[in-house]
Amino acid sequence: MISNEQRAHDIALALASANTKGDRPIDAYHTYINYLLPILKEIDKDFPNGIKEHLG
Repeated sequence: MISNEQRAHDIALALASANTKGDRPIDAYHTYINYLLPILKEIDKDFPNGIKEHLG
């Protein structure tokens, strides 16, 4: 199972990397956090027990 935190991190990282080209590292980090927290809150609300991946 992938944790909600890992799923939110993956989504936020993809969004931040697409939108922070040329930013200073600290600005890129702030952008990442600004994506991460709302995504994590939404995933936690929708999947309180985590997201089960389809295996096999």
